[in-house]
Amino acid sequence: MHPLKYFHYFTSQPSREVEEVYWHTAIHSLALSMVFIFEPIYLYTLGYSLAEILWFYVQVYVCYALLVSVGAKFASRFGYKHAIFVANIFYVGYWFTLFYVRDYAGLLPVAALLFALQKSFFWPAYDADVALNSKQRQRGREVGVLFALIQIVFVAGPFLGGYVAHHFGFWWLFAAAAILMIFSAYPLFRSPEIYSRHHFKIRTLWQVIKERQTNFFGYWGYAEDLMVMSLWPIYIYIVVTDFQSVGVFSTIAAGLGTMLMLYAGKLADKMNKRAMILGTSMFYGVTWIIRFVATTAPIVLLFDVLTKGAKDSLNVPMNALTFERAAERDPDYAIAYSVFYEFSLSIGKIITAASGIIILALVSSEMTGLFLIFALAGVLTTFYSFLR
Repeated sequence: MHPLKYFHYFTSQPSREVEEVYWHTAIHSLALSMVFIFEPIYLYTLGYSLAEILWFYVQVYVCYALLVSVGAKFASRFGYKHAIFVANIFYVGYWFTLFYVRDYAGLLPVAALLFALQKSFFWPAYDADVALNSKQRQRGREVGVLFALIQIVFVAGPFLGGYVAHHFGFWWLFAAAAILMIFSAYPLFRSPEIYSRHHFKIRTLWQVIKERQTNFFGYWGYAEDLMVMSLWPIYIYIVVTDFQSVGVFSTIAAGLGTMLMLYAGKLADKMNKRAMILGTSMFYGVTWIIRFVATTAPIVLLFDVLTKGAKDSLNVPMNALTFERAAERDPDYAIAYSVFYEFSLSIGKIITAASGIIILALVSSEMTGLFLIFALAGVLTTFYSFLR
């Protein structure tokens, strides 16, 4: 029995390269989901303030914006799979560096650099890989399956991560995730490297920027993603107070969002993607703006469900549209568009984090500042509607 046969309802006869990406995504996402929500919480439990944690992410995305072209050049020269493998090594280094920040505070900027290098080597290669190998007629469904795999493991991952962190500590959590992260590259190398003679060129990147100026601002919508990976997990922890409960919350929310996102993948191939992005981004933005009402555990859980459901439903048409733009021409254009995409969202996250630091400095209550930052992220989330 084919292990991916049940996904064929959503995507028919995916290429071998796409199937390899599916397997890689499942294992990679399991490792990521075990740790992802606990990274900012770990810093918070060490005594770092919200402003200091946002400053950490400013450092990450400034470095990322400067280094993303380096990762793209590596992928162009050595291939997408080798770039992803190197990225996984940087991820493992980042996790262990982050752990030892508790003993050596000076390691925090090093952790930020390693995280930025992981992103720089991973995302241009991954974006170009999917864009060039997914099928035009079912790109939305193939993207939907990718996000379904992510969500399926995100159902189990946070619960498992919370259990390990609660009973064994963060060292064992980071170690278990690191083993999975390294192993996730194995499925990609079951076939030859994906490689064609192409180069990342600044000239091609500049061409993309001139042709897609509105998309530069559209990707600022990723302000919400910065909140999902930084302040929102901390707020959940503040409300529910222990690691295992945070994992349970995230598990429940991920489970409820998965089927909605799969359906969105099918719709993305039948409906106008821009219309889907517009409607979903507006709804999702409003959920961040009104997040100040989430003051009890049940309401926090409700908003976490809304976050995952709306985010996943938005990601499918948005990423399908992004991959379509990247695949419009040759591999040179695909890798250049991937760099443009990652650079644009980095600028949006830098602006969001820096604005959050200013907000926290201007208000007397940290909670008031937190809700104002969520509202700012909600406004910027609506920028997804600029995507063309």
